[in-house]
Amino acid sequence: MDDSMRTLTNGVKLVGEAILPGTSLLMDGKFSEGAGHVIVGLGARLFLGPIGALVVAADSFSKSVTEKNLWNYVPSLDSLEGHPAAAKPAAEPAGAKASAKQAAA
Repeated sequence: MDDSMRTLTNGVKLVGEAILPGTSLLMDGKFSEGAGHVIVGLGARLFLGPIGALVVAADSFSKSVTEKNLWNYVPSLDSLEGHPAAAKPAAEPAGAKASAKQAAA
């Protein structure tokens, strides 16, 4: 499938997801996954409102287009151990606070 046809198909899937979560999976012929998303999407709309249905629709669209669910994009806590942003701040030297107070005075 060429890029323009894929773009058009993804656009139709996205419009379908706005109407009924799970539409893009149903369009792909994944009827069991699509039906599951339809049921969960309608339940989410009832209990959580439009935001719940939007999350289910986004998950369905992601699964249809990339073959990954939304939670596959969230890094696990184990993978953050070596990440610089997850590092604990180093302890200050013992005299750092006292010298900062003296400099401010």
